[in-house]
Amino acid sequence: MPEFVFTAKTPSGKTVQGTRFAESEMSLVSGLRKEELVVVAVAPAPIKATRTKKGKKVKTKDLAIFCRQMGAMLGAGLPVLESIQSIADQSDHVTMQKVLREIASDIEAGATLCAAFGKHPKIFSTLFTSMIRAGEESGALPNVLQRLGDYLEAKAALAGKIRSASAYPAFIAGFFFMAVAGIMLFLIPQFESIFASFDMELPPLTKFLMATSRFIGRHLVYEIVLGLGGAYAFWKWHKTPAGKSTVDGWLLKAPVFGKLTLKAAVARFSSTLSTLMDNGVAVVAALEIVGETSGNAVVKAAVDNVSTGVVNGSTISDKLAESPVFPKMVISMVAAGESSGNLPEMLNKIADFYTREVDDAISGLTSMIEPILIVGLGAIVTVVVLAIYLPIFQMATGIG
Repeated sequence: MPEFVFTAKTPSGKTVQGTRFAESEMSLVSGLRKEELVVVAVAPAPIKATRTKKGKKVKTKDLAIFCRQMGAMLGAGLPVLESIQSIADQSDHVTMQKVLREIASDIEAGATLCAAFGKHPKIFSTLFTSMIRAGEESGALPNVLQRLGDYLEAKAALAGKIRSASAYPAFIAGFFFMAVAGIMLFLIPQFESIFASFDMELPPLTKFLMATSRFIGRHLVYEIVLGLGGAYAFWKWHKTPAGKSTVDGWLLKAPVFGKLTLKAAVARFSSTLSTLMDNGVAVVAALEIVGETSGNAVVKAAVDNVSTGVVNGSTISDKLAESPVFPKMVISMVAAGESSGNLPEMLNKIADFYTREVDDAISGLTSMIEPILIVGLGAIVTVVVLAIYLPIFQMATGIG
C-alpha cells in the first residue's frame, strides 16, 4: 500500500501535517474529511533509503535463486509487482522476505524496479541494479534476470572453491599453533622440574627449549596483548587505501596463493564484464562496476586505468597491456574480441578457462600443502622428543 504525505487544516484553522498509507489519494482525502479535516495538499511520500535490520545475511546464492524465480515468473507473463510479492510470501529467508516486501511497497508507490532495489545497496550491488536498469530499459528483463542468476551462481561457486582452498591450510595452521603452545606451556615445564632434581648438564637443545618455554610463560599476558594489538593495528591499516593496495599486492605475489588469487581475479573480471556488456550496459559504466566489484585494490586500479583510457579513445586491450596484473593470453583474446566485434563472448571464454584453472590450482594446492604441513608437524614433534629424551639417555649412560 503506497504512503502519502498530506497537509490539512482543523475546524479551528490549525495546520496539520503527516504521512499515511492509503489505497489512493482519493481514499486518503475521503478518510481525512471524515475526521473533519480540510485537505490542503496530498502527494506521494518520497522514497527514502532504508537500512535493513540485522538478521540472516543474504548470500550470493540467495540472490541467484531470487533471479531465477523472478525471471521465470516474468517470462510466464506475470507482472513485476505480483512476482515480487509471490516470491516474498514463499521465501523462508527472513531478511530477504522483509526487503522484498519493502521493494514491493516502493513499486506500488510508483518507483522503478531499479530504484527500489537501489535502496538496499548492502544486499543488491551496483552490478545488480545496473543490470536491472538495463533490463528495464531494453524490455528484456526476464532474460537479464536469468543471465544474472547464471552469473551469481558462477560467482558463488568460485568463492566457495577459494574458501575451501584456504580453509584447510588455516585449520592446520591453527592446529600447529595450539600444539606448539601446549608443548611450550605445559609439557616442557613438567620435564624441566624433573630434570632440575638431577645435578646434570643438559644438552643445548633442551636448554634452548626450556628457556623459550620460561620466556613464553612469564610474558604470556604481554604476548597476548601485543598479538591482539598488532592484529588490530594491521586490520585498521588494511582498511586504509594505501594498506589495502599493499596487502592486495602481496596477495597477488604470494609464493603459494598468488597464482590462485590472480586466476580468480581474472576469472571474476572477465565474467563480470562479459555479463554487463552482454546485457546492454555501456562499456565505460561496465568497467567502473567491474572495478568496484573486483575485491582487489591492485586489480581495481588496473581496471580504472582501462576505463580512463577507453574514455580517451584507447582500446581495452591496449590499456590492459599496461598493467602487470593481466596475463598476455587475456590481452590477446580481448584484442581478438574487439577486432571481431564479439568481445562479450570472448570474455566468457576467458572466464571459463580461468575458472577451470582455479579448479586445477585448488586441487594442486591441497595435494601440495597436506604433505608439507605433515612434515612440518613431524619436525616439531621430533625436536621436542629429542630435547626431552637426550637428557634421559645421558642419565642412563651415567648410571650405566
